[in-house]
Amino acid sequence: MARDPTTRLQLSGYRFLVRRMTHALVRGDVRMLDDPLRAQSLSLTVGCVLAVIAVAVCATLAFLGPKSALGSAPIVMVRESGALYVRIGDTTHPALNLASARLVAGTAATPELVSATAVDAAKKGALVGIPGAPDTLAPPLDATESNWTVCQDATSTTTVLVGADTERLDASRSALVVAGGEGAAATYLLYDGVRARVDLRNPAVVRAFELDGVRPRVVSRALLDAVPEVPELAVPVIANAGRAGPSTLHGFAVGTVVRLPQADSTEYYVVLGDGVQRIGAAAADLIRFSYSAGLRDIADVEPGVIGSVPVVDDLAVGRFPDRGGVSDEPVLCVGWKWSTSTRSVEHAVLVGDSLPVGDIDAVSSLAQADDAGAGIDRSYLPRGRSAYVRASGVTGAGADTGALYYVDGSGVVFGLHDVDTAKRLGLPDAPVPAPWPVLAGLPRGPELSVAAASVVRDSLRPPP
Repeated sequence: MARDPTTRLQLSGYRFLVRRMTHALVRGDVRMLDDPLRAQSLSLTVGCVLAVIAVAVCATLAFLGPKSALGSAPIVMVRESGALYVRIGDTTHPALNLASARLVAGTAATPELVSATAVDAAKKGALVGIPGAPDTLAPPLDATESNWTVCQDATSTTTVLVGADTERLDASRSALVVAGGEGAAATYLLYDGVRARVDLRNPAVVRAFELDGVRPRVVSRALLDAVPEVPELAVPVIANAGRAGPSTLHGFAVGTVVRLPQADSTEYYVVLGDGVQRIGAAAADLIRFSYSAGLRDIADVEPGVIGSVPVVDDLAVGRFPDRGGVSDEPVLCVGWKWSTSTRSVEHAVLVGDSLPVGDIDAVSSLAQADDAGAGIDRSYLPRGRSAYVRASGVTGAGADTGALYYVDGSGVVFGLHDVDTAKRLGLPDAPVPAPWPVLAGLPRGPELSVAAASVVRDSLRPPP
């Protein structure tokens, strides 16, 4: 037979009776005018809780605080001074920086905090390390973050941005530039991720690409070298220009530009001796200004006419910009990004009204800055990040075989002797390709290697 469940009121009454009997036994009084026993129980409970908290705090401090002995840690740091030491055998050597300590220790261990007394009690050796090596080693950018951008603003200050978000910049515009200090022969049109020389003395070129009255913008060689160069934007040589073209083209002479209207666009073709070649609007104007064929306007043709002759690719105008005109935005950038999916480089010419950096205070001014000169003046990496890269050509050549480099948060480039060096520093297995022309323009630190880090010395000579 099931019993009735106990109610909360019954439990409360039972506890009251138990406390009353306890009072009767201990105090000889059942009136319960006060309850000192309850206060005693509460005090005992609170005391136990405080004791547990105190023990936990002491254990935490003992774990996090400086050790009174060095123990077996390969790298230690004195809490009071921040001095680094690395263990070599049974001897503790002072290390110049964290990179050197890790190279000597052979592991990417985090320094263990110890007291100065513990270091003083150990067997000590001479100073080791690489002067100028990194004091900190920040997590490197991965392949999805490691895009390289070289920008120049209205003051001609050149800035290298690594890992910046360039989505808000316009990638559809062109820019007319000239390399600083190199004369008119180094005048280029930047467009579609490439650069091409232009001769501003040629009226046909100036008119076709809408460069009348445009003054070339002086830029640094570091910016130019970050994009590949394509053949010069010059008038193409058309063999047998002026002679009769294919018979099915209704008497159009070789060198004549014709237009094929489409529902949503317009296509341009140039008549050649053995067919027609499709060209862009700017190339069409360039050819018309050079080979007029006696026509003032471009003639329209039917699709069937174009379809009756072969489409060829004889003229080297495939890399010409589709249309003329240049941007006058104050900030000009070129972008370089390695694509892991296609294993190729994506280039871009970008313009905007400001640098594509939200945290402008994270941009570092370099000691080598020459303002409007040919060098790089500033650098940017996201706060607390670095770059572990393999140098490659501007087109991506050598992406699997180039030299290894570590770029710290201030933009200094350190060469890495080999893969083992990178492993000892705690860097990932796969470096990300980066453009060598940009790396070469950044300030250079010493090469990092186990041999260089293992050099012992009694002191450091002052710089000359």
